[in-house]
Amino acid sequence: MRPSVWRFQGVGGKRPIGRSCRLTHNERTMIEMRRHVSMLLAVMAVLFAVVAPAAASEAERQTAGVNWHAQQAGLGKSGPVAGASAQVVRNDNGIVYKLSTSGLGEGNAYTLWLVVINNPAACVSTPCSAADIINNSDTDSQVRFAAGHVAGASGNGTFAGHVSEGPLSGWLANRSLEDARAAEVHLVVNDHGPALPEFMPDMIHTYRGGCSDASPFPPVFPATALADGEPGPNICRLYQAAVFLP
Repeated sequence: MRPSVWRFQGVGGKRPIGRSCRLTHNERTMIEMRRHVSMLLAVMAVLFAVVAPAAASEAERQTAGVNWHAQQAGLGKSGPVAGASAQVVRNDNGIVYKLSTSGLGEGNAYTLWLVVINNPAACVSTPCSAADIINNSDTDSQVRFAAGHVAGASGNGTFAGHVSEGPLSGWLANRSLEDARAAEVHLVVNDHGPALPEFMPDMIHTYRGGCSDASPFPPVFPATALADGEPGPNICRLYQAAVFLP
């Protein structure tokens, strides 16, 4: 089961004068998503602020900067993302993660991907590369959906969630989170382009949702990633990332 969306910032406004009060299917869907997300936001706030750091001896909190992904270099974006930061809290049960960022495109759909590397010592590079994660089974890695939303006018956004130790579904088969304290963790934001109602909610729940074949999908990514979601007309690119070493 995919983690729930942490936050959804919709794009909308007042209804035109004289328009019927009857809601469209898309409007009903948006209202329902906002209602559920408001409830989830409150639950996640409690989880992150209270449960995760329950005792200093039981939980370890890490903070990292957020950087522009290499796929953004050709668009003039590189280095640290201004005003952005990410956190993970590790304990003996699992990992809580949060990424707060800026520079998001108004009305664009974004997904967050959680990368867990159980055996980073087997990676060729530090931090582990995509080739280490996908092609080197000795790293015992997994990539999975973590959160998603549509950016509002501010360009700011927060993604968060948690995973427990044990079996961990995702792009790779038969993987688990073995030891939350010892794993290398990456948080990666993917930009799906302008949100399109006919491709929602795939665009905030899957890797491929709304993305055309012309998108620069990394060649190393497995077929399971490229089959995850309904293809669409947008050019999608990996956007930002944060890395946490054990």
